[in-house]
Amino acid sequence: MGMDYWQQRIDDFWESAQGKDAAALRAELGILLEPAIPAGHAAFELASLHDYLGEEVQAIPLYKTALDSGTLSRAKRSEASIQLGSSLRNIGEPALAAKALNEVDPDDPLYADAQAFLALALFDAGEESAALKTALAALAPTLQQYAGPVRRYAQELEDCRPPKNR
Repeated sequence: MGMDYWQQRIDDFWESAQGKDAAALRAELGILLEPAIPAGHAAFELASLHDYLGEEVQAIPLYKTALDSGTLSRAKRSEASIQLGSSLRNIGEPALAAKALNEVDPDDPLYADAQAFLALALFDAGEESAALKTALAALAPTLQQYAGPVRRYAQELEDCRPPKNR
């Protein structure tokens, strides 16, 4: 009954979360976050619940605690960085969101996911050209025939930034 056991129970919790009210979700997760779960993982799951319930302000310090714990797997670190970035963006902190999202390495399986949220954060920060460049660069590897030209056009975007009308 090691990590796989409690992680499966947490995964089952998330799979069945839709449609349940906040009180039921809090109670269920409270039971699942048994003392055997490392504190960093517990903080991540609790942050995720706050996030899921639209309580980004409460989620943010818990994501930071989880990331600072040093106990998250690489995959969970990436998830925490993305979810932290999304929460920061949602409360109007796009620069801090971008910093969190840039923590996901290019060789990470969730890199494109992080780049999608980074594009949103850059757009919110008024950096439309950088946002479009980020989105196109993330999209390019998935293109069937025109990846090369799209990459080149994305690269050119930073060279010809239109004036801001703000």
